[in-house]
Amino acid sequence: MTATKVAASPVNGATRHQRAQPNAIDRIEGLALFAFAVAIAAFVASGRYISFVTPRTVPYLVFAAIVLLILALAAWFGVFNCTKASLIRILVVAVLPTLLLSLPIDSASSATTGTNRAIAINSSQSAKLPGLNAATKTITIRNDDFGSWFDRIDRHADQYLGYTIIVEGSVTRDSSVNSSQFSLSRMLMTCCVLDMTPFGFVVDTSATGTSANRTSAISASTSDTASPSAAMPKGNAWVKVTGTLARGRIGTASHGYNGLILKTQSIHAAHETSNGYFYR
Repeated sequence: MTATKVAASPVNGATRHQRAQPNAIDRIEGLALFAFAVAIAAFVASGRYISFVTPRTVPYLVFAAIVLLILALAAWFGVFNCTKASLIRILVVAVLPTLLLSLPIDSASSATTGTNRAIAINSSQSAKLPGLNAATKTITIRNDDFGSWFDRIDRHADQYLGYTIIVEGSVTRDSSVNSSQFSLSRMLMTCCVLDMTPFGFVVDTSATGTSANRTSAISASTSDTASPSAAMPKGNAWVKVTGTLARGRIGTASHGYNGLILKTQSIHAAHETSNGYFYR
């Protein structure tokens, strides 16, 4: 019995430490994973990721590329073996995303929409944002400071009530506002392009004494009728608004809520700026 165990021991040890040689399927798997890793790395290095995800996701993309590279090397050298069935699943998971990341499908849209720029919202309360004139109670918001000033005013509304706000943006309208209101918006991305949404100030054009100013200022982008309703800018138009920050009713009396509004002093047509999107 003792002799038998001793004789068998070298055989078992050799079997235990023997490593399977990589086959053609393993090499194909390794190449697919390697291509996926390279595609992610190039996606980040070229800056194209900006059009799809916020800069905060870059560490996750880099980590994913490193993990894929390690798996690719392991597959190439036969550390683990791949079957034909599992290879099909890997090709679907790796090849399709590789093609999507490699094709320049965003080049046309980013040139016109400016989504290839990502602007961080500065939420620091100690940060000194440009454009504030406390003496005249005026805030002139630059394009790249739109998100930061919106966040600051939203968090500390009482501090800025009665201030004159000068700001540019895109006109958006939905069921949350009434017929004399619109939202002066920019785009906000929380994580990826799928959650891109407009955000901004609600502009109230029903303020007393502003009808004439509004009609003359934006007549180029509206009809020639000089009624208050005709002075409303068209949807998606880019305008410059000067208004007084106040609390008011957003929406109708039956379907609305109380919030911050800009009571218009003037609205002027403006040139659209491709300044990209904002993110927190």
